[in-house]
Amino acid sequence: MADHHASLASRTPSLKDRWLRFRDTRLVAPWLGTSWRKLHSPTLFTWGRALQSNPKHWPHSAPVEEDAIDAIAAWRTQLSRTSDLVVRRDLGAGERKSGKKQATVSVQDMASRALTPEEDARALGRWLRCVAPKGRFLELGTSLGVMSAHVAATGWDVETWEGCPQTLAWAQKGWDTLGCSSGIHAQCGNFVELVGRVGKGEFWDVVYLDGFHEEGATLHLADALAPHVREVLVIDDIAWSHGMHRAWRELQSRPEWRVSFSWRGRGFLLKAPHMRRQHVRMA
Repeated sequence: MADHHASLASRTPSLKDRWLRFRDTRLVAPWLGTSWRKLHSPTLFTWGRALQSNPKHWPHSAPVEEDAIDAIAAWRTQLSRTSDLVVRRDLGAGERKSGKKQATVSVQDMASRALTPEEDARALGRWLRCVAPKGRFLELGTSLGVMSAHVAATGWDVETWEGCPQTLAWAQKGWDTLGCSSGIHAQCGNFVELVGRVGKGEFWDVVYLDGFHEEGATLHLADALAPHVREVLVIDDIAWSHGMHRAWRELQSRPEWRVSFSWRGRGFLLKAPHMRRQHVRMA
């Protein structure tokens, strides 16, 4: 029993741990991070510009598909007003504060809680166009399918995994409405099982991990997917909990990731063999 309590005590976040996590939250990071203007790496400089809100900073390599983006925004609005109920199968960490895995939830409640903020989704689309004009994108955590639609609008091929069949059905309905279903391949199932079926020759340019906000699961999935990532692994909600932030900091130290940066509560891990090892907290 003493060993058990010592183990718990050792995992209690220190003041430093709390401060580091606080700095990486979505609301605080833009104020305490490094400006894109101060980034010496040409790659990070360009990506930093693409992730900014002000259009005057956007690089020419990140054109905006206005019609497609406006259609996605309209679908997002429709979801936020839909009172239909979904029986959720939550295979992840549950709600942020309570850990409760809600069995039945309205679509509008899911939209308010789970969707990537529209400004962030648009910025991530611009960023992808800077990574490459086209590529392969894997998303773990489809939710209602809005982020997948944004990625498909860039011209990238999308594979997305979701644990809840009814949630995935709503996503598919949205893709059909938007006319982007042909560019999105979806699978329903447990992430750990799905990643275990990935073949040795399977690769994605960018992998986006958003849907299993637990420390151990995040580390397991990130390590299992690392050999299949060509460019970048993105970890969403790195400040979700102290455990998630520990996972993020541990992944930064992995030798396969030479470069890392955080932006609006997300962590980006780069293979980047041509770049010096560095870690940046981006505003």
